[in-house]
Amino acid sequence: MPSADRSALWAEISQANRLYRLEVPGASTTNASIDALRVEGWVQREAVSQPFEMRIVCLSLRADLALSSMIDQPLTLITVLANGSTGKRTGLIRAVESLGSDGGLARYRLTLVPWIWLATQQGRSQVFQQRSVADIIERVLAPYADAGSWAFSSEVSGFLADAPIRTYCTQYRESDFDFFSRLLTEEGLAWRIEEDEKAPLGHKLVIFSANDAQPADPGSPIRFHRKSSQERSDAVQALVRRMRQSVAQVHLSAWNVDGKRQLAGSAAARFAVGGKNAPRIEYDDVLGLNDRSRGWDSNRTLERYAGLMMEAAECRADVMLGHSTVRTLRAGTRIEVDDAPALGLQAKPALLLDTVEHVGINNLPKDTAASIAAQLGDLSEHLVFDRPCASVTAEDDVFGLVPTATGSAHDETNDVHPQAQSLAAAKTLGYANSFSAVHLDRPWRPVLAAADGARLHAKPTASGVHSAIVVGPSGETSPNGADELYCNDRGDVRVRFHWQTNDSAGGDAQNTGGGDAKDNRSTRWIRVAQRQAGPGMGWQWLPRIGQEVLVKFVDLDVDQPVIVGALYNGRGDGGIEPTPGGASRNQEGSASQGQQSDVFAQARNGSPSAQANLAAGHAPAWHGSSADDRGHRNAAALSGFKTKEFGGEGFSQLVFDDSNQQLRVQLHASTAHSQLNLGHLIHQADNFRGSFRGQGLELRTDGYAALRGGKGVLLSTYHGAGGKQLEPVGDFAAGMALLKQVQQLGQALSEAAMKHETVQLAGHIGSDKANASQLDKERAPYAAMEHTASGMVAGDALETAYSDASDKSIATGDGKVPHTTDAVVALAARGGLAMVAGQQLQIVAGETATLASGGDINLALADVLRVHSGQAIGLLAGAQKADAESGLSIIAGSDDLDFQAQHDELRVQAKDALKIASTDKTVEFAAKKKIRIATAQGASITLQNGDITFECPGKITYHAVQRKLAGPTSLQHPLPANPDAAPFQRKYVIRRATDNQPIPRQKYRITMDDGRTIEGVSDDKGETEFAKSDGIQNVVIELLYDRA
Repeated sequence: MPSADRSALWAEISQANRLYRLEVPGASTTNASIDALRVEGWVQREAVSQPFEMRIVCLSLRADLALSSMIDQPLTLITVLANGSTGKRTGLIRAVESLGSDGGLARYRLTLVPWIWLATQQGRSQVFQQRSVADIIERVLAPYADAGSWAFSSEVSGFLADAPIRTYCTQYRESDFDFFSRLLTEEGLAWRIEEDEKAPLGHKLVIFSANDAQPADPGSPIRFHRKSSQERSDAVQALVRRMRQSVAQVHLSAWNVDGKRQLAGSAAARFAVGGKNAPRIEYDDVLGLNDRSRGWDSNRTLERYAGLMMEAAECRADVMLGHSTVRTLRAGTRIEVDDAPALGLQAKPALLLDTVEHVGINNLPKDTAASIAAQLGDLSEHLVFDRPCASVTAEDDVFGLVPTATGSAHDETNDVHPQAQSLAAAKTLGYANSFSAVHLDRPWRPVLAAADGARLHAKPTASGVHSAIVVGPSGETSPNGADELYCNDRGDVRVRFHWQTNDSAGGDAQNTGGGDAKDNRSTRWIRVAQRQAGPGMGWQWLPRIGQEVLVKFVDLDVDQPVIVGALYNGRGDGGIEPTPGGASRNQEGSASQGQQSDVFAQARNGSPSAQANLAAGHAPAWHGSSADDRGHRNAAALSGFKTKEFGGEGFSQLVFDDSNQQLRVQLHASTAHSQLNLGHLIHQADNFRGSFRGQGLELRTDGYAALRGGKGVLLSTYHGAGGKQLEPVGDFAAGMALLKQVQQLGQALSEAAMKHETVQLAGHIGSDKANASQLDKERAPYAAMEHTASGMVAGDALETAYSDASDKSIATGDGKVPHTTDAVVALAARGGLAMVAGQQLQIVAGETATLASGGDINLALADVLRVHSGQAIGLLAGAQKADAESGLSIIAGSDDLDFQAQHDELRVQAKDALKIASTDKTVEFAAKKKIRIATAQGASITLQNGDITFECPGKITYHAVQRKLAGPTSLQHPLPANPDAAPFQRKYVIRRATDNQPIPRQKYRITMDDGRTIEGVSDDKGETEFAKSDGIQNVVIELLYDRA
């Protein structure tokens, strides 16, 4: 094109006196490429809570403009209004297209978006915890502060006053815009774009909740006027009302996890939903069965959200659709229409604009426009949108609330072309629009399209399972000493997902290392699933700080995670290299074909090996990487459960060993090496299976051990026939037979003792009373023990069994099982019972102690035998048959044999001869008063005072070789000095049976064998006063209580 023609064309399309022109915001900002553009036409779609898309088709005399220089630049489209003033529409250039050129004239198309579009390009995964909705919004938008500007409308603070704090809120694989939109939708908030010269890009985002609080269009009220090319003022040219069936009531329910109760809320429609014959449709929804993230804690809260859902339905149930030439219309602003058709309304329409679709064509000279079209093609072909507009107002809505996510095939808003009516009007008038609006008294509430329809609470789904790391109070992944566990009172633990953003630009600060985090709300509490959970019962397992856990999501809801397991993520310092040859890896990490790793061969019975991790993480307690006999001898045969001491190396474990023909179970606590081993007994050092130790059962500890049975204890080496039959647990048949023998033997020997006038056996005749014992008031000790061992109790109910034992039942019958009737310890050894003590062996009984044998009892001592008795000692030998050598033999191999009766008579009697002889020395008889030797026939010798008297009914015969009578003399013979009887003196401490603590100031009565009683009150230490007597006595202590 000649330069003269170019200049003429440029003058004709200059921005002066044109309806539309471009301007770069900022007085000092210039862009050569933008300055070379002139507006030919434009289209724009905008909607409440949706980023607008404006496409401007421009002309230029240059076909070589630098497209990249215009990207991300702010740009303002200035429109001349009907009154001569101007209006502005500002946006960010998202895309620039060169549409072709011819003869020196080029056509370009610019796509403008609001600054919030930037948030659609940034995806994050992050967690917010214990934050308000407004706080979360601020943090989500914070990364865009340099480009964007936003504000809350004045009414929002009051609207959110009843909104609960978000316990936690998750952004998962969502763009910041999607998360921002979801958050606002859940709380019933909307947003719009308005011009703001102070904003970085010339416009700002305003978040609002009330229709009537939004600004009115500058031309409102707007006159309704039919389409006419002669009309000079902007007007609404077409207006229709669309109504549809909607829900009459919304019911919501949710499960409150903390309160363990069902919450419910409902909201009824405020406006009529149809004619008198219209069906009543109610909508029910469940808002997360276990969701704690939204802070639902009361029915009132659910009523609030039910109300929001009802308002979302009602605002879309009655919609105004129209066409106009009003160039100032903006989505989210209010208008009133004068002179509008009645349309069933009682007053002039007062509306909030929901969506607006603009079409503008610049007022170029007709000849110039025709010449351009001839050169570059029809402008209408380029006045199209980049993508369809997602619709949530399609005609196939379900109940007016839950429309399909895909919209309707007949929904024109899903087309990329502007409405034909608007395009035709713009060609004539230069500008036209189409719009939809809601009534001002029906609050506009957003909805989001989801896979199952448009919802107020649409969320991204978290499919499958995820892994996460358990963290501490400040987000640390390594425990601090013994502080390995961090949980709340319900057993929840904090975790950080691997997909969480590791910077603090958007959400809460993250912590990826072991140090302190700026804000621990970047991690979240998660419930831990247990195999069984009930009131004070079930399994209990809590993962510790640094462990990797497996997480699933209830209903695939990203805000309802549950820990379902844990993962090992370490790498041991031995094993099989992933090579075709299967080479082993030694300690230095090099491979050697066919050789066992050195780290495995270092294990011994008492020391493990190869338990470290070459990489940070956690390797399993037992593994099968060393099955060779020269290594750990473990072909992955160990399974079970192992814990670890907080901050230490101690552990407890339950191990099942399934090695072939070497089955074994071990319950092991490392404290004092306390173990219960069953089956094939071996040494075990962590993963190492050591040497053989035996078979059977072993209960061992290096510390203190106790075995207690409140109803009795049975230890027996007797078992069923052939050792294969399982007898009842309490079966004591062999022990009962032995006790029967003891009873019979005791009866025989006790009767013999009575016959021979010696002390009878208290075990047979009774201890305190005849035929009574402390165990049984009606049976002597032997009979009582035999009866106790013969007990039979009910086997179907524990309480019935207790009752049978209390009644001392020995009756057999169906359903009866053997069980001792009293709390006794019964030991029965088939092959023998050995009691060996390296130092002391004490046998103590409160009533009687009996050593009985069908054969002999031997007492062998290397030192002194001491037998002391508080009363009598009876020794009876030969009661059944006499021994061939002696009946009772008491011999002192050396030293003296001393018999004394210190406080009564000493009698030595024999049926046959009584021999007293001294082999080497003398036999002496001495008495303080008298010695008399006599025969049954009457002969006697009496030594009394200083006299010797001989008496006999017959003759006295003297035989002597020599007889000598000396004069009188006085000689004294030393007599033994006998001590007084040992006095009895004892005081007692009264203690509680529950905790063994002394009971001060307790009234008591002490009764002694001789009938004396002592009453008193215990002192501050719980002690009684002394009970005194001349000898040992049994005492009975009674506790006395005041009766009302």
